[in-house]
Amino acid sequence: MSKSFPKIVLLLILLSIPTTGFSQMFSVGGNGPTNSSPIAPYIRLGVTFVDFQYQGNPNALIQRVPLSFSGEVAHFAYEANGLTIGASFGNKLTGLNDRSYTGLYLNFENPFYFIRKRNFAAGIPIKLATKLTNVSSQNVRDGFSQTNVGVGAGVIVRAQAPENFGFSAQLTPGIGFSTSSGGFFGGNVISMTGKTRLNIYNVIFGKNLSLGYDYNFDSYDIDGEEFDYDFSGHTFTLGISF
Repeated sequence: MSKSFPKIVLLLILLSIPTTGFSQMFSVGGNGPTNSSPIAPYIRLGVTFVDFQYQGNPNALIQRVPLSFSGEVAHFAYEANGLTIGASFGNKLTGLNDRSYTGLYLNFENPFYFIRKRNFAAGIPIKLATKLTNVSSQNVRDGFSQTNVGVGAGVIVRAQAPENFGFSAQLTPGIGFSTSSGGFFGGNVISMTGKTRLNIYNVIFGKNLSLGYDYNFDSYDIDGEEFDYDFSGHTFTLGISF
């Protein structure tokens, strides 16, 4: 794991602390977060369909064998007040055969709403994100291990029927930089993320259920072309509030 990744995670957690009060402006009622609130924290479990493809010159590869793969990986996430911490893992158990995949990420989002009503809101989300992506294979000597940090801004819409359900959708392009675990190779990352959430309130013992879909795209342009890969992932999750 990159030595810089824990420091970046700590910084984003500290930045997220002042946003709790802002997020409550679109909550149900005026007494702070409850299980039926849009800002209730969630634990999410699901599956990600990953496509990881080499985009550089094949002659730049030492063994002329790219780490490209397509397959399914397990996904876990925690969401609360604009802060998302997640992890994805894939290996032979998930059907990747001779590939091993690990993805760790932390996102902090703060939406600025220019339309804000009781049942509807629309605005611009500002996003800070960091992500560690590791792909390896027993048949390829050099693995892919990059830590990227980026910023982005996009569009978000939210709608809800108080005490019944809430729906949100957003799309956020971004740009950032990436470094390898050893810190010897760096470059740029162009990203696009999207997500939708359908939260159904007070379903089981006062807890909310949440259906989620996330899209993630990262295009790595790393010095030397050996690590120029495109990553895309479609994630489907089921969440429960607590």
